[in-house]
Amino acid sequence: MAEGGAADLETQRTDVAALLKTALRKGDTWYLVDSRWFKQWKKYVGFDSWDKYQMGDQNVYPGPIDNSGLLKDGDSQSLKEHLIDELDYILLPTEGWNRLVSWYTLMEGQEPIARKVVEQGMFVKHCKVEVYLTELKLCENGNMNNVVTRRFSKADTIDTIEKEIRKIFNIPGEKETRLWNKYMSNTFEPLNKPDSTIQDAGLYQGQVLVIEQKNEDGTWPRGPSTPKKNCNN
Repeated sequence: MAEGGAADLETQRTDVAALLKTALRKGDTWYLVDSRWFKQWKKYVGFDSWDKYQMGDQNVYPGPIDNSGLLKDGDSQSLKEHLIDELDYILLPTEGWNRLVSWYTLMEGQEPIARKVVEQGMFVKHCKVEVYLTELKLCENGNMNNVVTRRFSKADTIDTIEKEIRKIFNIPGEKETRLWNKYMSNTFEPLNKPDSTIQDAGLYQGQVLVIEQKNEDGTWPRGPSTPKKNCNN
């Protein structure tokens, strides 16, 4: 924990100020910090010229990083809806986050809120921190009532999701599996391109994905896979 010395606080201020200007790069991880805590920290280190008079004052010492204001009650990873960048939270690159945690620690019982930088846009690509993840409902073909919810980045691949589902349902490594998109109308679409991302595959919030295990006799419970017909044809 960083106490006292103005030089220490000056170092904190200059280090974080520089890291806040880090350019977004696809695949990098950034972290959310509650704006209320961050504003208190800015006062303590004299970040802005008008806060210099409070620099090092123990009355404005921010204490451990506290992101509880960003989270739904009783959930260490679910963000409240409609949070706004710079109003409710600020984003720090990994190095900036690690430094703040080393100086102030993280409130007990909380976990870091880490998010990936993804590329967006059909023609003109731009990078953005994906603050809100896509929630998918996962189940097994033999028991579709047992649904497990997980959050994924739009940049995660079908292969990544399948591995996560296999882990959740303890499917042995040697077991062959297939993944299906289940629609409300009880129709199923095979997800057979492992390198496709969630974005590529057009998966949406609340989508149900079903994993199917091959029978011992080499057949599939759902029968042979047939590609979904293109509605435009």
